[in-house]
Amino acid sequence: MTVVVDGLVVAAGLVVARFVTRAVRFGAASRSGAVLADAGAEPNDVFTVFPCRLGDVLMRRAERDEAWLAGALVFSEDRPVAAMFIAPEAVRDRAVFVRAAQSEVAWLAPVSGRAGVPGREPPSALEHDGVRFDRTRRRPVRVERLGSGVPEIGGRTVIAEYSGPGVERMVVVASDGAVLAWCGVALAEHDYDVLPAGPSPPE
Repeated sequence: MTVVVDGLVVAAGLVVARFVTRAVRFGAASRSGAVLADAGAEPNDVFTVFPCRLGDVLMRRAERDEAWLAGALVFSEDRPVAAMFIAPEAVRDRAVFVRAAQSEVAWLAPVSGRAGVPGREPPSALEHDGVRFDRTRRRPVRVERLGSGVPEIGGRTVIAEYSGPGVERMVVVASDGAVLAWCGVALAEHDYDVLPAGPSPPE
């Protein structure tokens, strides 16, 4: 009986510690200027339809490269349809784009400037570093900023997805205030692992 009670106490302590850690982490993100969905709600609730969530580490299996998902732009119609996770790094920022109910992700890096987008409407095709990308999906969305290190996006927003040769991918987010673009490659489910969020961010 004593062993069972001790086990319950330890388990309860772990749950409380995890809750406190998350509260501290997301509180710090809020103070840094990021916008949380609801001060009384757990931000990770919106990520249940995606293969990863805030605080997770996504690791490419072959390259052993990893990204800590510190922030996200969540794109919604009547419900969340896609998310751009932001993974700030000392050398080069990374991003991971995901769609609802799909295991494929796009491993991306930000593109400087407007990426050839002439206005607020992403064109049907783009060229980047000599590679042609054709638009495969376009949708007007609402944007929610969660976590830390997330770029400013506001007003009417359109997200456009592009495919290049093979696994090359590009994503453009165009709003009244900014045009942002990321370029990289698609990863199938067998190409990456997701390490769930722990009590502290990776070094």
